[in-house]
Amino acid sequence: MTTSETSSSFRPLSSGAHLVGIEVLVLDGDPRVHAGIEQLLSEAHLHVTCVADPARAEALVDRQFFSVALVDIDTPSPGAGIATIRAIKHKSPTSMVIALTPRRSFDDAVEAVRAGAIDLVLKAPESVAYLKDRVIDAAGRSVGKREVDSVLDDVRGVHEEFLQRFMEAERRAIDLADKVAGRDRARADQLEELRVLVVDEVDDFVTAMTDAAPPGFSFVHATSGGEGLDRISSGLFHYAMVAEDVTDLPARTIARTIRNQHPDTVVLTFLGPADNGRVELVETHGSRALLQPFRDAQQLIERLDELAEAWRAKARERRYTQAFRERHYDFLRRYVELKTKIERAIHDGPG
Repeated sequence: MTTSETSSSFRPLSSGAHLVGIEVLVLDGDPRVHAGIEQLLSEAHLHVTCVADPARAEALVDRQFFSVALVDIDTPSPGAGIATIRAIKHKSPTSMVIALTPRRSFDDAVEAVRAGAIDLVLKAPESVAYLKDRVIDAAGRSVGKREVDSVLDDVRGVHEEFLQRFMEAERRAIDLADKVAGRDRARADQLEELRVLVVDEVDDFVTAMTDAAPPGFSFVHATSGGEGLDRISSGLFHYAMVAEDVTDLPARTIARTIRNQHPDTVVLTFLGPADNGRVELVETHGSRALLQPFRDAQQLIERLDELAEAWRAKARERRYTQAFRERHYDFLRRYVELKTKIERAIHDGPG
């Protein structure tokens, strides 16, 4: 595609007027292609940057936004441009990528589209006008998608904020209803006894906790992972503490099983007490350190009141959530459906 070819084929398009200043990236190893595309698109008020090296193209995409990228699938070697298309779409999902090819090939077209290209254009004089139209159309789609994504992002933010405010208003309404009815919810969340299951092959730690704990705490000892799972399936425990060094089952497996089967139980794993000891809270995704280093049982004993209050807070939140779900099941169902559609529109939109 040469300068003379683009000049003879150029036809002004009024549809490009709103695309002034739009950035287009061209990756091709042929300087003549650079010159031809640069003339063709600059006359359509598009700003063109041409490079011959894929690494340079990817570096530019990292630094600035290109509405359209034209990628020769044979730069720097036959078929290598497919990987560059994929990389550009990964780095800049709203950029529209058009692949260029010197040959007619169905397989090339399929590979280019799978990598993220919206079209594969033959590098031939008769394709120049078509290429220009496709670039202008793609630039408009990119601008439109960015605008739509921005709006959807705002909608998603307002959507989340509305739900949080709605749930907070419901919490206040539940508390007020309890107060009017004379129900003391603070008392309902109190525990006569906070039961803790300790899964540990030795008894030093659980003995220390039992001897030093204040009134209102009950510790039950299981000397293996299997025994721990048996005990928790037959009784209520507010906390389960699993030693990392139990040998019959992996501690993480025990912790996840308890958490999945008994969601009301707060699960901790621990190593020690020792110089390298630690206590971690098992969460939905991973774990979070509570004590590190954990050298002495007294460190945990001093935090028992805090753990009890954390469980009460969780119980209150669980009660609010359950009441909210019961009152507004249909709303929550439609909320989740809308949220899923918004996420899909943002991530799987045009191009």
